[in-house]
Amino acid sequence: MPPAQASASEVRRWPSINRWIGRPYGPPVAFVVHTESGGESGTVAEFLTSSSQFSSHYTAALDGTLSCFIDPGDRAWANGLVEPGNQWLAVARDCGIDPIVNPNQVTVSCETEDGGDLCQPVTDKQYRAVLFAAWEAKERYASSLRYLLRHADISPQSRENCPGDRWTASGRFESLAEELGLKMVGG
Repeated sequence: MPPAQASASEVRRWPSINRWIGRPYGPPVAFVVHTESGGESGTVAEFLTSSSQFSSHYTAALDGTLSCFIDPGDRAWANGLVEPGNQWLAVARDCGIDPIVNPNQVTVSCETEDGGDLCQPVTDKQYRAVLFAAWEAKERYASSLRYLLRHADISPQSRENCPGDRWTASGRFESLAEELGLKMVGG
């Protein structure tokens, strides 16, 4: 049963082709939270267009709508490159992952709508939708999913504000980790 605050009246399932099939590098070890830097409709359009080369497992709109584009059994293309100053290498080391493995290979990701405003607060409905998505992934990968990460933990130079203060300074990110029983790293 999901945590008391987790909710998704429904999870819309959209089959994006922007993915790698399967998990040949092992099960996911982290759930990564992102911010969309825009509206939900633009993100949906990008994830459903093969030429965009973008995807995420889930998106959570401000109104609490939760969408799943990539089944957590497959790999999405959300986390970009590991950049200098990252926290990813500590996670990989702790989880026994070869540090040259791209984080996309062993993570589940969730984009969160911000309406183009990095100061847009995380709504209660959006928080509950992300909590539900992370819980769904954790239920499936209970023995391996150990971390809650920010995109900035992987790409601190190009994604320093992802998911930004809307998640971190507000305390929502820490609350999410606590409710899920997941570890966080620096930053």
